[in-house]
Amino acid sequence: MTINNNVIHNTQKGQVRTIMIYDIPAAWSHDAILEHLKLWGQVLEISFKIQHKYQSVWTKMILKPTVDTDFIMRTWQQKLGGGLVRWYPGHWKLRERKARERFQVKFSLPDDWKSNPLAFSYHNEQSFEHILSHELKGHAFIHLKVHGKQQLIAYFETHEHLLRCMEFSHHWKPTISTPPTKQKIPPKSNKDKKPYSQQSKGKNLGKSLSSLTRSRNKPNTQQKTNDTRSLLLKLLNLLV
Repeated sequence: MTINNNVIHNTQKGQVRTIMIYDIPAAWSHDAILEHLKLWGQVLEISFKIQHKYQSVWTKMILKPTVDTDFIMRTWQQKLGGGLVRWYPGHWKLRERKARERFQVKFSLPDDWKSNPLAFSYHNEQSFEHILSHELKGHAFIHLKVHGKQQLIAYFETHEHLLRCMEFSHHWKPTISTPPTKQKIPPKSNKDKKPYSQQSKGKNLGKSLSSLTRSRNKPNTQQKTNDTRSLLLKLLNLLV
């Protein structure tokens, strides 16, 4: 969808970016998303795709200088509408975006985690999110509610950072999480193929035997016919 009044001035050409945005709530309307994106800059083009509880957005826009600096520095998240969303360069392919989901840690949180004292003083009087982002080098975070349970997924750039997070003395239980993958259809085993191949061999063997029998019987039949003709000729000669 192309937005009206999408004029790009010469001084703004260096701030025009194409961006793929994840983690936008599916309940947000298109108008609400456009309104929130005004804090980033001027939207030129945009498209939306709903995926379960969230929707992804592709947009071309003129970013404000401060937001453009974050984008150039390849930060993994940006504030939008009071929350955090993951953003990627618009030209990145799916496999490049998925690479950032490789190292995940999932935390099981209490229902009152936002008001829980540990949220504000998790370790050495530092907040939970400060510890994750600064001490443990987490790059992106998503809050989820799965089957009524509060969860947080933290994304790390390297396996070393993930292990460091797991080895940290936590108050809230962390577990290593893996991104969902498509299920592959398992190939048929050789056990399934053997009965079929043996059966085929049996059929082929039967056909070969039948052909051989017919070929053997054919000369015998021809010989009997020749003997009968010879006998008839002898009888005719005697009568004459």
